[in-house]
Amino acid sequence: MLERLICALFGHRYVVERALNHGARKVGCTRCGKHWAMHDRTRSFVPWDEEVEALYAPGGILESEERKC
Repeated sequence: MLERLICALFGHRYVVERALNHGARKVGCTRCGKHWAMHDRTRSFVPWDEEVEALYAPGGILESEERKC
């Protein structure tokens, strides 16, 4: 709870948790534990949820090309 308050006041501590493909990654906060999906080309930064997880999961439509081989 305190970590979420600190993030609300001072901002998140972002780290890249997983590179999904070229230009897309899963980002998380080391303090509060929240996760987001970040995409460079569309300049989007959205909360990580079940839908995003399903898109990038093995067999999902946005699975990285390296993992498909």
